Amino acid sequence: METAIYIKTELWNQLIQYHIKEGWKVTYRYDNFDVGIDFDLVILEKNGEEILFGWDNWVEGELQCATHRMTEIEKQFDQKFNKGTPENLKPEIIAQNRKWQLERKLNSKNILHRVKMFFGLGN
Repeated sequence: METAIYIKTELWNQLIQYHIKEGWKVTYRYDNFDVGIDFDLVILEKNGEEILFGWDNWVEGELQCATHRMTEIEKQFDQKFNKGTPENLKPEIIAQNRKWQLERKLNSKNILHRVKMFFGLGN
């Protein structure tokens, strides 16, 4: 895995939109109150491969993916990204966001189950 850092916000958004148009699926999107203001996180997946996009208003965009994918992205966008240690794509930040995502899914299933039971719609 490689991490590109200090990606300008406009390019960072273009990278995400391009990959979505190319068939990459959003498997996680940060959705707290400060999304796009102080912090953002998007995880895309295609054929078992992930691209992680982190952003904040201090260091702007970060991109983390397999080395071969990074090379392809740099060629496609005629860029040579700065590589380095991420601020927003640290393993503990990604793990915490994945945990929150799982908790939301479980909570929404629990709520749906309760509503169904309340209305007698089965298990």
